[in-house]
Amino acid sequence: MAENNPNDKEPIRVLCVFSSLDRGGAESMCMNLYRNIDRSKVQFDFVKHSSKKGSFEDEIISLGGKIFEAPRYSAKTHFQYTRWWKNHLKNHSEHKIIHGHFFSISPIYFSVAHKFGCKTVAHSHCAQPNRNGLYRKLKMHIVMQTEKHSDYCFACNEESGKWLFPHKQFTVINNAIDTELYSYNPSLRKEVKSEFNLGDDITVGTVGSMQSVKNPFGIIAIMKEICAKSPNAKLLWVGEGELHTKIEESIKENNLQDNIILTGIRSDVNRLMQGMDVFILPSFSEGLPVVSIEAQASALPCFFSDRVSEDTNILGDCRYLPLDNPKLWAEQILNLEYERKDTHKEVANAGYDVKKTALYLQNFYLDLIS
Repeated sequence: MAENNPNDKEPIRVLCVFSSLDRGGAESMCMNLYRNIDRSKVQFDFVKHSSKKGSFEDEIISLGGKIFEAPRYSAKTHFQYTRWWKNHLKNHSEHKIIHGHFFSISPIYFSVAHKFGCKTVAHSHCAQPNRNGLYRKLKMHIVMQTEKHSDYCFACNEESGKWLFPHKQFTVINNAIDTELYSYNPSLRKEVKSEFNLGDDITVGTVGSMQSVKNPFGIIAIMKEICAKSPNAKLLWVGEGELHTKIEESIKENNLQDNIILTGIRSDVNRLMQGMDVFILPSFSEGLPVVSIEAQASALPCFFSDRVSEDTNILGDCRYLPLDNPKLWAEQILNLEYERKDTHKEVANAGYDVKKTALYLQNFYLDLIS
C-alpha cells in the first residue's frame, strides 16, 4: 500500500456525496473516518442535496473540509443536475475521487465524473426489503446502473453489498467507531440518570431518525407494554425527523408523556448511552447500523427486530424479535438478567476499530491517485 502522499504539499481531496449532512448512519460512519484519517494526506470535501444546514457542517469546516450544495435531482431537472456536476468538476480538478453514499442517483453523477477522468466509489449502507412490481423494476434499474458506473464498490456488510452489487465484487468496510468513547463509565451513567431524572426503574434507549423505516410507532407500542408492568420505566429516544409531530401525538394518545423522553438530535450519544439499561432497534429494515455497534461498545444488552441483519451480533448476545409482538419485547426486556461490564475492547478487536479502518481507507485513496 502507498505510504506517502504523492503531493508533498497538499492532501488529496476526496469528494463524499450525501443527500444531507445530518446525523444519519452513513453520515456518522463517514465522520468517524474523517476524524481519524490523516488529513495531511487525505482531506474530505462534501456534496449535499439539501439547502438545510446539517448537524455535521460546522465540524466539517473546522476539520478543513469544503461543502458544496447540488440541486435536488428529478426527471425534470436532469439536465440542470448534470450541468451542475460538469461545472463543479471543471472548476474543481482536485476532486479526482468521488465517493458516493447517496446511491439512488449515483449513476447520474458517476457518469459525469467518468467524463472528467474521476474514479468512482459506490458505498452501500443498507439492504432494503425485496418487493414486487414497480419497486423491484426500479431497484434493478438502479442496481444495474450503479454497478455499470462504479469503479469500486464498498458495503457495510455482506447483505448490503449483495443487495446493491449482486453482479459485482465489493469490499466490506465495517462501520467502525472510536470504541474508547463508548467505554462503560459508572460516573457518567450516574450523571445522565440525574440529568434526565431517570430514576431506578429500567431505562430503555433508542437512537435513530424519526422516519417510517425505523418503526417509531412500534417503539411506542413496546414502551406501552413495558409501562403496563413497570409504570416508572423510561425511554430515552435520541433523534429527529419527519414523523416527530405524529410521534408526539401518539405518545400523548398512549399516556406515555411521563415515560418517553425525546432528546432530539444529540452530539453526545456516547454519553447518553451510559444512562440506558437496554437498547432497542425495532426497524423494518437496516444494513449494519452504526448505533448497533455503539450500543454494544457501551455494554448495553441489545434487542433488534428480526429484520435487522444478524451481522450486527458482534459480541454474540444480541436478541432478534418479531415486529408484530411488542408484548414479547416487553417480557424479554423486563425479565433480562444482565451484568454490565466494559466491552469496548472486544468490539474493537472484532474489527470495528475506526483507527484501523481509517488507515485502510486512507491507503486505498492514496493508491488510487498514485
